[in-house]
Amino acid sequence: MARVMKGRLAKGIAQVLALALVVGGLMAFVVTQRGAEATASAPAASEVTAGETAGPGADLGSSVLQLERASQVTVELPKVVTVTSGPYTRSFATQAVNIEQALREGGVQFDDNDTISPARDAAITADVDVTVQRVDTATETTTKELPFETVKVEDHDLAEGKTSVLAEGRTGEQSTTWTVTTVDGEETDREATATETVREPVERRVAVGTKKPEPTPAPTPSRSAAQSSAKSSTSSTSSSSTPSPSAKPSKASQASAPTSGAWQALAQCESGGNWSINTGNGYYGGLQFSASSWAGAGGTQYAPLPHQATPAQQIATAEVLRANGGWGHWPACSSQLGLR
Repeated sequence: MARVMKGRLAKGIAQVLALALVVGGLMAFVVTQRGAEATASAPAASEVTAGETAGPGADLGSSVLQLERASQVTVELPKVVTVTSGPYTRSFATQAVNIEQALREGGVQFDDNDTISPARDAAITADVDVTVQRVDTATETTTKELPFETVKVEDHDLAEGKTSVLAEGRTGEQSTTWTVTTVDGEETDREATATETVREPVERRVAVGTKKPEPTPAPTPSRSAAQSSAKSSTSSTSSSSTPSPSAKPSKASQASAPTSGAWQALAQCESGGNWSINTGNGYYGGLQFSASSWAGAGGTQYAPLPHQATPAQQIATAEVLRANGGWGHWPACSSQLGLR
């Protein structure tokens, strides 16, 4: 409402100014006419003084000439132009011929990109409302991430159901250049003019285990029975208390592996349940002892290396380790199984 009242007030002031210009123009016209009458009467007076014969027709001819000259004078009345540009409105009086000339006389700034209504070359024949819309263009650049792909690779040496990350993935980056058009400060159009890949994405590679687990061995005797069996078996050896490095557990010993319980679950996680495994990575047996851990816990009383001992002997040695350090000797699998 305030904007409307302000526009009406400006238009009213412009109309008063236009009226003042009209009155001033009429006064100037009257003064000009009186001067013309005085100039026209001077030769006539001199002619009469010179004794020439001047009849009544001379005065009549002079009056006709003055009226003819007055009829040829055209008085252009100023027009009121009201300009609205965005939130601003102002009015001013002008005698310009067209819209563009009026805007320049009124000090209204515009360029070739701007939209003007009525058109710039439209003639001004009466008071007129003009709208000027500021049209601007600018360049803007945006970036976005390019996702990476995950590639799965079968690993025949990795237990079935397990995965291992071979290479971490990395996102890429793409930049886009836009041409943005605004009218009176408001965005009206956006066009992509260039697209560039700044950084290519790197794929993520994951190994997926396909190795089948060993068949589940038969139930093992209790810990005390296994220990006494191991001791009697050890005492019955002929020349040494420990078997040779090449000794291997018998089929009966392999069949003594447990089928349930925490140790069997841990062995399933660590070695796929294979109590006689030796993969050559420095860890042996179902519970994946290192040679130093096996010897430190007294496992060499059963066999030089863990995979050469029975499941019961490996469990007995593991109990010694657990008594000294808990399930932390098997950090990953014990956490996965909820044992700690």
